[in-house]
Amino acid sequence: MIAAIRSQVMGMARSPHEKTYDDLAHDMCAHPASPQHLAAKAEMARRAVVQDRFRSWVMLLSTVIAAVAAIASACSAYFAYYIATH
Repeated sequence: MIAAIRSQVMGMARSPHEKTYDDLAHDMCAHPASPQHLAAKAEMARRAVVQDRFRSWVMLLSTVIAAVAAIASACSAYFAYYIATH
């Protein structure tokens, strides 16, 4: 009974956002005008945008961290100068 249910679930078509990159690559091999190909192409473009957005946030975060480190370094240099001269 459970094996029959599993085979039914495995045989059902999944929506593009549930597919792996291998499944999408397989769908991209279909005819360029087919709905399979178009859906796979759109899903790959959507995933690329999401990945780019994530990379943008990581770049922004690393820039903020570098700015904080530069400010801390400047403060440290100022206090070292202040202590040495007074």
